[in-house]
Order: sequence, then structure tokens, then C-alpha cells
Amino acid sequence: MSASLVASAQKEDNVWIFAGNRIDFTTEPPTVTLVACDYSTEENITSVADSEGNLVYWLNGTSLYNSNDEVIYSLPVGSNAFYFYGLSIVPFPGRDNVYLFVYPDVNRGEMVVSIADGSKDLLHPEITEHYANFPFYYASGNEPDGVPLFFQKYGSRDFWLLYFWFDKIKVYALTSEGFSYTGNVYNLPAGSCISGCEMTPDRSKIVATTMNWWDAIFIDLDTKTGEIKCVNPFTLSSVASYAFSSGNKYMYYSNADGFYRIPVEALGRISTGDEFESNSEFVGASGCSVGDVKFLTSGDFYFHNESNGGYIGVIKDCDAPHPVIDNKWLKLAKNANEHGASWGNALPKTYCYPYGFFAEEGCGGEVLLTFNDGDSESIHWDFGDGSETTATGQSVSHTYAANGRYKVRFTVNYSDSRQPQVYERSIDIKNIISKRPRIVAE
Repeated sequence: MSASLVASAQKEDNVWIFAGNRIDFTTEPPTVTLVACDYSTEENITSVADSEGNLVYWLNGTSLYNSNDEVIYSLPVGSNAFYFYGLSIVPFPGRDNVYLFVYPDVNRGEMVVSIADGSKDLLHPEITEHYANFPFYYASGNEPDGVPLFFQKYGSRDFWLLYFWFDKIKVYALTSEGFSYTGNVYNLPAGSCISGCEMTPDRSKIVATTMNWWDAIFIDLDTKTGEIKCVNPFTLSSVASYAFSSGNKYMYYSNADGFYRIPVEALGRISTGDEFESNSEFVGASGCSVGDVKFLTSGDFYFHNESNGGYIGVIKDCDAPHPVIDNKWLKLAKNANEHGASWGNALPKTYCYPYGFFAEEGCGGEVLLTFNDGDSESIHWDFGDGSETTATGQSVSHTYAANGRYKVRFTVNYSDSRQPQVYERSIDIKNIISKRPRIVAE
């Protein structure tokens, strides 16, 4: 018997900026307010959070904002900017309070990569333009080429960058030294482009779908090595948008009928659209037209209700036999359709250092605790029950004597010149069964 414990800081992000709304997930239900600025964007917003999931910066098609919604940099993209593709902002590996942001500049025909150095003043960072650039091409009516997609390397602060350009996907590494090409490349069928890309919640691989009309290809990238492989291409007409459940068990997807899910392990063996559909399970009707979808590591699945742009929907208990769908779970402060969010009404892309604190509870109070940072040399664990230990690995096992909530405090020591970092996470122990005393008849 085992269960994944929900830790309070497992969320990828605590704040979304979406269609004029600020959605704060630190409360239950989330608090929704209008953003404290007047901005205009036709499409997606991307943001970056610190290791605790707190919003640091957010980026749209025209400006870079700080957590106070102040414009700290206006993008030199002109009136012809394409707002959706390529917007990214990620922590610069190994540089505290330094972030790298990427945006497309159609006028210059490139993806511009710049740096926001907030090491002296996080709210008002120093901006360095044009740190590096990649070619970018966008032809009206077609998908763009030259779009970078960032994902964190497994067990590390470094990132992989998937960059696709004219029927090829190339893999770059982003480290504290900057970008480097790994040599890993995959040739796509002619005319293909990436239409969706998601990391599995265990952060072990990335699955990308490419669409050439209805031809889909699942591309599997190993986040430990940066190697990519192709799972058989097949014809598919049923996936509008998709995301992985936080338990790493299912890939959820939407279509005109509602929501479906397919086991993640099935994706490695299917070779036809019929097999994809036969391995899928109908979850339930959405009751609306569904825009973009998104999971948080807290466990819930969120979607934008396009039929009524003023609502975010949710699916609860996503890995359970009978998930629950609520298409009007959260009312926005400002109607997204009125604000002008256009095709897809894309929910924000978010990045942070997903250090990956995991707690796996077995029977009898035994818990496997993991802090997944590949740069750590040793970790000193204070389990919150009066006992502590130091381990050289990233995982340690501990047995608690009683059910309850415990505050785990751990100090991470690094092999380089960085100072030790101290973190706290709360976990709930629930699997200890009290034995009743036997009553013996006299």
C-alpha cells in the first residue's frame, strides 16, 4: 500500500495571469482579481516562479512585467509581432534571481533571447538584449518555424530546449555556461510542425505531438539524456488539447464530445488511431466548448470554458475511477472573451525550478522522501518528529510513529561554491493503523 503525499510546495506555480485576471492558487478556492495594469495581447502569457511557486515575472507579446504588474521591459517587436509562439521565460541555471526570456521578432526574423538580471533588484532587473538568437519564420496561414520549447533536465537545474526548424527538431542544453547544441536531432515528415508538447509529471520524459492535418506523431524525449525517439506515426482526429495527470497515470485530452483519458504507458505501444481510441476511456461530457487545458502538480486538471469565457473549469480526482467535472468551477473577474483572448484562449505557460520534492508513504508510517536536485552533494534531513539524519543521496527513508502533519526541514549542500539552501515542506501521514487491544473473555 502506498500513496503520494501532497506537499504544500509541490505546485509548479501559485499565480496565473490570464486574460486580464490574476488567479492566486494559494487560497481555496483560488482568489481572482484584475491585474494591476492595462495590457493588450491576443494570445498566450508565460510566467516564471521561484522555487516556492511564487510569481516573479510574466511576459506577453508586448512587455515583460514584474510581480507588481509593472512594465520592466517593452519588447522591440513592432506592430507585426506574433504573440503566441515562442514566448518563454525560465530561471537561468546556476544564477540566483537571473532569468532568461525568449520572444519572436517577425521584423528581424528571429527568436530573441535576452536576460533579466534581478540579482541586485528583483523587481527592477537589468536587461541584456540579444544574448543569443535562433532563426524564426512565420508565414500567414501556416504554423511558424523556429519555436523553442524549454523543459527542465531530470534531477538538475539545467534545461533542454527543443527547437524545431523546417521539419527538424534539434535539442540544445541550457546550463550556467549558456546554450550548447547536443547533436540530437529528429527529422519530421515534410510539412509537420509541433502542435503540442508536455512533460510527464515524473519529469522523466517529454511527449510532443505533431500535426500534418490529422497525422500525429508522438515524440518521446528522455529528460535525463536529451535523446529523442519517434513512436509510430498514426492518423488521429480526436485530440484538441491534452495534458498529463499529476499522478503520471493518464494523458487527458478533449474533443467535441468531452474529455477522454488514455494510460501513459499505452502511448509507447500504439501505432494507429484506432489503437489510440480503443485504449482511451470516456471521462465525461464537458458541457461547453473547451479551450486550453492545464494540470497543476497539486492534482487537478483545469480548462478554459470557451462557451462562456468568464469561467475556468476543473476535473477533480483525475487518477480515480470516477473523476468529477465542473465546467464553471471558477468565475473570472473579467470575461476572457470580452478581453479579446482569441483562438484557443491559451492558459499561461509557467516555469520554475521544479526541484521535485516527493513524499511516498507506505504502510506503518514509513515514508520515502526525495529532493530531486542533481547538483546536491548531501542533504541534512530534519523529519519534524525530533529525529534527523544526513544522506549523500537525494532520497531517504523514515518511519513516523503517529499519523499527523509534519514539517520536514532539509538543508541541501552543494558540491560547488553555492551556499547551503534550507527548505521546508509539510507532509501528512495517514496510513498508520492503530491496533485495538484484544479483549479476552474470562
